[in-house]
Amino acid sequence: MDSVFTLVISSLWDEVCHMPVGGVWWLNVDRYTDAVSLFNQTLAAQAKNSKIAALVMGDKPNNIISLDNEGGPDNIALFTLPNRPEALEEIHRDLVCSLEPGNYLFILLCAENTWQNINKDKLCAWVEKTSRWAQYHR
Repeated sequence: MDSVFTLVISSLWDEVCHMPVGGVWWLNVDRYTDAVSLFNQTLAAQAKNSKIAALVMGDKPNNIISLDNEGGPDNIALFTLPNRPEALEEIHRDLVCSLEPGNYLFILLCAENTWQNINKDKLCAWVEKTSRWAQYHR
């Protein structure tokens, strides 16, 4: 399979190309412009009939998402989060209120430095909660 990501480290391609439903996948990108590019490349690589939700913190998804007409899913559920760490605490409940999360790929683009404003214990608890939530709704 050819790589669809221009920013991927080739030695990690096997890990990046297979992200099954029910998992939490963490990519940390130093430059926000690279994160936006990877976000868009991930969306563009999805099948037309994929169930996708794009979550963007601190900006409107329509300002971030840039897909050509030849790639990506037919429909993308769009969500905007305020640019504050507390927004992440309610994200699971908000998603369940808005859609049936089973078999969805959720892609979260955080604002710059979001994770620096969350202490390690809270971050670990959020990742564990998100993992349990994703496994429950797969």
